[in-house]
Amino acid sequence: MKTRRCFGAAAIALTAFCALTACTSKPAPTDDEVAASITSYNHTPDYIHQFYVDGTWAGNSFAYGGGGSFVCCVVYPKNWRPGLTATVKWTTSSSDPNAESDAAKPHWHEAVVPVERYVGAGTLHVHFLPGGEVRLIVSSKAAGHPDYPGPPYPVKPADFHFEPSRRAAQLKEERARAQAAGRARLEAEMRTIKAVPPAAPADSSPSTPGGDSLPPPPVLPKEEK
Repeated sequence: MKTRRCFGAAAIALTAFCALTACTSKPAPTDDEVAASITSYNHTPDYIHQFYVDGTWAGNSFAYGGGGSFVCCVVYPKNWRPGLTATVKWTTSSSDPNAESDAAKPHWHEAVVPVERYVGAGTLHVHFLPGGEVRLIVSSKAAGHPDYPGPPYPVKPADFHFEPSRRAAQLKEERARAQAAGRARLEAEMRTIKAVPPAAPADSSPSTPGGDSLPPPPVLPKEEK
């Protein structure tokens, strides 16, 4: 059974329920709730290693990418209400494969984010924007659709690129050297095997210790009838 969570919101009445707080043991949404998948969009140059929506793991996201992949799932109120929020936690590091020291280390971020007004069921779209801003949008449309109520799909700047990974190139070179050394050892072993002369076939005829052949056995006389 897939784990579900539901949207967290401040309690404003005795009848208010917790949205996006842990509800793993909950068998199914109630009549006032809807289950949905989670998808994300990264509008920043950083790599998002992982992110959580009120404790639900929701995947990762590459710089200026997202959408297309979904994680199940969250449970949220069927009808939006003011004050509906969720806590989003995520880790980021530089997208540069050659980044070093602090830039290469994942850093945790956390924000309590309001869930924007929605009408009807849909996917939970998580937008990571520059400056640590996050938007949560429930919609049956996706970023890029003319009726989508959130930001447009992320656009990668033309100058956003990095040098190939030096570490990957080093590992590739080390693998190539190891493979070449292995082939050289195998070829040397094959040459050694071919250089050994074949053993002479053994003589199957009986012989004396001095090497002379034994005389034929005597002919015995036939018994008289």
